[in-house]
Parts: sequence; structure tokens; C-alpha cells
Amino acid sequence: MFLLFSACNNEPSYKITGRISSNSMDEKTIYLENTLWYMRMSELKTFDSAVIKNGKFEFRGKTDSSYMALLSIDNQPFVNIFVENGDIKLNIPEDINKSIATGTKLNDLSKLYDENIDQVRSKMTEFMQYVNSQEPTEKLQQEVSERYKALQQEMLQISVKFLEENPGTLLSAYILISGVLSLGGSEETIQSIYDKLEENVKRSALGNLISKELSRMKFKELSIGEMYRDMTMKTPDGKNISLSDYVGKGKYVFIDFWASWCGYCRQENPNVVALYKEYKNKGFEIIGVSLDSDREAWIKGISDDGITWPQMSDLKEWDSEAVIKYRIKGIPFTVLLDKEGKVIDVNLKGEKLKDKLKTLMP
Repeated sequence: MFLLFSACNNEPSYKITGRISSNSMDEKTIYLENTLWYMRMSELKTFDSAVIKNGKFEFRGKTDSSYMALLSIDNQPFVNIFVENGDIKLNIPEDINKSIATGTKLNDLSKLYDENIDQVRSKMTEFMQYVNSQEPTEKLQQEVSERYKALQQEMLQISVKFLEENPGTLLSAYILISGVLSLGGSEETIQSIYDKLEENVKRSALGNLISKELSRMKFKELSIGEMYRDMTMKTPDGKNISLSDYVGKGKYVFIDFWASWCGYCRQENPNVVALYKEYKNKGFEIIGVSLDSDREAWIKGISDDGITWPQMSDLKEWDSEAVIKYRIKGIPFTVLLDKEGKVIDVNLKGEKLKDKLKTLMP
């Protein structure tokens, strides 16, 4: 029994202890929150909470694998930490946004990375102070644009170098998203770093996000004059249809990417309904591609908005094949095709769509 008790007590666990400089924080509740909730990748927001006593707080627990979390006070997240088994220490100064987590591998590496990036952030702050002291001119705007791009490139180089020296971890996945993808890293660079991630990191939410982005990158941005990209999905009544069933058949085809939950899409629908009534007998067709995940909500949206043109969806929302093939970053998103299936224009809405159709089908 003694040996069993000792073994249980020796199981890996984490302890997060914090010391806060500000006396005004005493008796407030500090929350350990889910970073993925803020990225809309999880429905779970809060992992744990603790009351600050005499400028101190503590969280304890066990975890099978590391994960990202945010500390929050008064609904204001102020520091990102990696929760992993070990003794994690948090120093929270008067300016809580300068808080630092140390004591475990990922948190120590994260601190090192931030120190490298902060050198560039300081340059950016100094430059903006200079800009704010100058009279705004066209030449200054050009200087700002060039300097900003140069500093972004410097951040990208720091991030890539850091990941080459410290590959494989959950921190790597986070930096890959925040410091490489967001700064315009190449597909080859991202793929190379992704390939070195540990398998459990690849299977994580962040790893899946990178994998999807790599899939999207294989399809370049749509360009005017290129052929459409075919897809096969289900209609609301469960039948398979493809874009090729309608495209290249001697009609102008308007592909409308939307969803019942998208407010801007629903606001635009009356305009599209009116244009469909006006041009459907003049060689014009619309195909609706929905990013819904709820079939009933999709069907209700079609009915409520009076949509009568063909509809298709794989009900996978942002995991849809449409998002990947058409590099969709937001909806509503539209593609207008000529009678052969070549792209005439993208993202036509409102008056611009009306004017274009009037030109094509006077």
C-alpha cells in the first residue's frame, strides 16, 4: 500500500504559481483559459480559476500532453502560457501585459523566442514614433510601407531560424501559425517545418490547422481567365451534383459561396434573387455552395431567402473542399464564369455585380 501511494504521488503533474506586483489585484479571480476558444477552435473556454491572495495564486493539475492557455483577469487575457507537467512560474509586473512564464521547456523556449522578436518590435515602435513626428506626405507613406515590409521580413527570418533550431514541439506549431504563416512564409518553408513536428503535435488542433492551410496553399489564388475548379457535393435532398453539371454549357455561371449563419451573405441574398429572376432566361445560372454544417439550418436559409437556384454543400463549414479549392478566406465570396467556364471576375456583389451582368447580357 505504501509503494502504491508513493507511485501515485510521483505521477507527472504541473504546478503554476504566480506572483503579482500590483496590490489592486488581491481578491480578484484569475482564470486559466483555453487559447483555442479564442481562435474559435473549441467550445471549452475555462480550464481552471483561482483567487489571488497576498499577490499570489496557484493552479495544480496533471496533463498527458502540453497545451496552450491564456491567463485572464477581469475578462482581459494578458499572457499566453504552455501548460505542461512541471513547475511553471509566472512573474506578473505592474504592466501585466509584460508577464513572463518560465520553468518548463516550452515556456522557457517561448520566452527566448519572444526576446528575439521583441528586438524587431522595438524597431517598429521607434519607427512609428518617428513617423508620428513627421508631416504626412506621399513619400512618408511609401517609406512606412517599405519599412513595415522589411521588419515583417526580419520577423519571418527570426521565426524560421528559431524553428530550425527548435523543431517539433507545440510551440513550433504556434510559431508556424503566428510567425510564419501570418507573415507570408512560402509553402516549401511551412511544409519543411510541419514535417518535423512530433506526431502528437500534428494531431493537435494547431497541427490540423497547419495541415489544412498547406492543403489550401496547393491551390493558388484564382486568377482572371483560368478555368473553374470542379467539385462534387450533395444537394439539400441528398443527391450528388457537380459544378461541371452546369459550367461550360453555354451559360454565364455565378458561384455563390455563402452560409445560413453568415449575416452579410443573407443581406446580399435579396439582391442576388432579384438578379436571378431578371437574367435566368438570358443565359445566366447561379450555383450556391454553402459552408453550413447544419443541414436543417441550410434548408431553412434557402427557403427564408427565396433561393431557387441549385445548391450544394458537404456540410463541413470551414473544412469544406470549397474553402481549400477556392482559397476562401471569408464569405460571401463569389466567382463569375464565362460560357466556357473561365473566371471573369471574383467577389462581385451589389451594384458591381448588377453592372457586370448588364454588360454581359444587355
